[in-house]
Amino acid sequence: MAKSLHEQAAEYVRARIVSGEYPVGSQIPTENELCALLGVSRPTLRQALDNLTREGLLVRIKGKGTFVSEPKVVHESTSFITGYRAESEKNHRTLRTCVLYLGQERAGEAVAHALELPLGARVTRLVRLRHLEGYRGDAPVVYTTVYVPYKLFPDMDQMDFTDLSFYDVLARRGLEVRHASRRLEVVPPPAEVAARLGISAFEPVIFITSTGRTAAGQPVEYAESYYPAGSSSFLIEVHR
Repeated sequence: MAKSLHEQAAEYVRARIVSGEYPVGSQIPTENELCALLGVSRPTLRQALDNLTREGLLVRIKGKGTFVSEPKVVHESTSFITGYRAESEKNHRTLRTCVLYLGQERAGEAVAHALELPLGARVTRLVRLRHLEGYRGDAPVVYTTVYVPYKLFPDMDQMDFTDLSFYDVLARRGLEVRHASRRLEVVPPPAEVAARLGISAFEPVIFITSTGRTAAGQPVEYAESYYPAGSSSFLIEVHR
């Protein structure tokens, strides 16, 4: 079946983005120029550009024009149980981690409920800011906090998680996460999170809460992660 005119127009622009003829940050030709070049009507061209905008390849700025956007980071953590480091390596990215906090505290209501602990039970909290080298000027891609029951990992606060994989460390201690339940919401970021991610307090973030369990069903980690919505997309796989 022959492709529609708007699909052909979209393919033309997409191919030039992929080849680098239209580099990231550059303005593509005007609608009038593209219509004349491709021999299509303005409504047809706009449908093509709208599709490319939804794909994240273009961004349209009112009064200025249409520009090639930097591709969003595709996170696979919603589909597979894997550490962010392993996910980055799989996609040939270099991950940088900054540990913002590592210490012990008493579990609040949400943490205690997720980890099936009494309110006020002792937990270890790890806060990290993650960057992908070379992506958006090394801007942070996720701010994440993880809580672990102290009794399961009493010396966790003695470890350096700048380079260590948290999931690998758990696995070596017989606490391998084999099942995780995750919830995604779009929310305004807390002030501290916005400042750390380098975004406006009015820019939405994708907030993911996750509880990881062993094969026996024991909860071993509860995490809260914030991803800038404007530079993140998520792969969700569904099988029947």
